[in-house]
Amino acid sequence: MKQSIVIEAPITEVFDCIAKAHLREKWFPNVTSIHYYNLKHESHPGASFQLTAVEEKEQVTLQGRNKQVTRPSFFAFELESQTYMMTFSYRLQQQANHTIIEQEFETTYYRPVMNMIDKLFKSSTKQSGEFVLNSLKGFCETRVRPE
Repeated sequence: MKQSIVIEAPITEVFDCIAKAHLREKWFPNVTSIHYYNLKHESHPGASFQLTAVEEKEQVTLQGRNKQVTRPSFFAFELESQTYMMTFSYRLQQQANHTIIEQEFETTYYRPVMNMIDKLFKSSTKQSGEFVLNSLKGFCETRVRPE
């Protein structure tokens, strides 16, 4: 699923909000912490991390890994649980004083029946993607222009 949004902030600021763990955990929905096993490598391809989030009042821990990083134009990572793998990628492009960002994400369940159910409910997947992008937009714009 691909979606895009315009963020009124410079590309380097937006990239940092995505790539730096302490910033990503502030805007990514339901996330309480992101811990890279080697913080020096948080913006490197292949760097592993642990993400803790709240899902329906329960705390869940997911294993993560940066897939591809090209500063400041592209950042992709994946999250894995016992039941699914989620992949997020962010393509950034500077235009004047704002950044156009395209988010692509995919969830692959390990049980085939769950993949079929997911396809039936694409609208909820789309809403989730919009929520993630709007959270990123609000966080970045507030950082650039604090109120």
